[in-house]
Amino acid sequence: MKISTQLNRIQTGVRNLDEILHGGIPFGELTVFAGTPGAGKTTLAHQILFKNATPEKPALIFQTLSEPTAKTLRYLSQFSFYDSKKIEDGSITFIDLGGILRAKGLEEAVGLLMTHIKKVTPSFVVIDSFKVFEDLANDREELRKFSYEVAVNLMAWECTAFFLGEFSALDVETNPLFSIIDGIITLKIRMEFGEHQRFMQVIKMRGTDHSRDEHPFAINAEGLEIYASKLTIKREPDSDRMMKGNGPYRVTLGIPDLDRLLGEGTAAGSSFLISGVAGTGKTLLLLEFLYKGAKEFGEKGILFSFEETRERIIANAKGMGWDIEGQIKKGNIEIIYVPQPDIIVEKNLLMMKDRIEKMGAKRIAVDSSSVFVHKITDPQKVREKLYQLSTLVQMSQGIGFFATDIPYGSEKISRFGVEETVVDGIILLTATTNEKTLKRDRYLEIYKLRNTAHANGKYNFEIAMNGIKIIQKKIKTVSRKQKTIGKSVKRKK
Repeated sequence: MKISTQLNRIQTGVRNLDEILHGGIPFGELTVFAGTPGAGKTTLAHQILFKNATPEKPALIFQTLSEPTAKTLRYLSQFSFYDSKKIEDGSITFIDLGGILRAKGLEEAVGLLMTHIKKVTPSFVVIDSFKVFEDLANDREELRKFSYEVAVNLMAWECTAFFLGEFSALDVETNPLFSIIDGIITLKIRMEFGEHQRFMQVIKMRGTDHSRDEHPFAINAEGLEIYASKLTIKREPDSDRMMKGNGPYRVTLGIPDLDRLLGEGTAAGSSFLISGVAGTGKTLLLLEFLYKGAKEFGEKGILFSFEETRERIIANAKGMGWDIEGQIKKGNIEIIYVPQPDIIVEKNLLMMKDRIEKMGAKRIAVDSSSVFVHKITDPQKVREKLYQLSTLVQMSQGIGFFATDIPYGSEKISRFGVEETVVDGIILLTATTNEKTLKRDRYLEIYKLRNTAHANGKYNFEIAMNGIKIIQKKIKTVSRKQKTIGKSVKRKK
């Protein structure tokens, strides 16, 4: 919408909220923060004010619940956005309306409110909680008159105002306040995947083509942090700088036997699903992928583990002859461990995006993607989250390896049956027991690789020191035209 770029907007200081609002909250609008007690309404309002209030653009916070200001400030001081100088220099002023409300009612409260506004001429006003006025009103007509008078006066003084309250969906439909305000943002706490989680949704914001999705968020030391993965993880067309001739720029993995199977190489930005039942070598293949990239080409790689701790991963790699710990010290490899009970998909996606970008990783491994999304019951939602994982790889123009566990005895090539439609390639690992030797025979198959003439069929392999070894069938040598990911990035410039 063209109008959204013409409005003067204030940045909220809340991560990803400005993206949801396409630039921030329009200046001079009246917005309601609605939600249950403890949902984060007050923290959100204070975070916005401490971001924007100055002596030249002061803020007034009218408290109607009679919580002492000293107690409020102690609560606020735990957040990094809190700045005591904003209180000392008059940028933010707290005013208690509770006493006069109880003693003299709504009419006197309006008079006191307007007296302060005329005296200070604030740029920002917060009323916490506005719902109290509804409880004190004698009838709906008095409430309507009061709400209209407050709103009109604030608009006349060109204040950006936030009305906080425990408003329900029914209130939004019936309360006269909502017929005159400009914006509605709801904050909720509900059970999701067996855990209490917070969600924010912009129901209305005049002049803004905002996101209408519910977005999970958390309250941490920085204040509110919104996990808007749909907005922040976006797939872009492949850069022309990563193209070579009439096709994509191709890279080699540094795992010789696997590279021979992949034919002309792997397109930068591709993601692979490494599929197999437990014990087929998925994690070891991920570790070899990271280690060979770091050791042979100096490429940075990152492993997001949702199963094994960092210490066990390093120990397992050492047993294969890989000094991953040494590469970690050099800054070439990073291992991020998230215990299964702590997995919050939207939060972790944002964390993964940050860590990949900060490191400049070109090799991204997830062990395992099936554990990462195991709390999600909707297959379509699983597909969406795996698509976002592969988008992180595409954004980095690197290569991604995502391990997935296949149920024993099934004919599936993935845990949920939807992942294979998202990734660019599938490496299928299987194993059978040899009836003669009673040993386990392992097989590797390039099940899928987009736009690549790869080797077909199953190839017998073994897990040996220093990596996987193909022990059956002779495979044509790979073309020397392949380049490493690191070199392709240099050419990108």
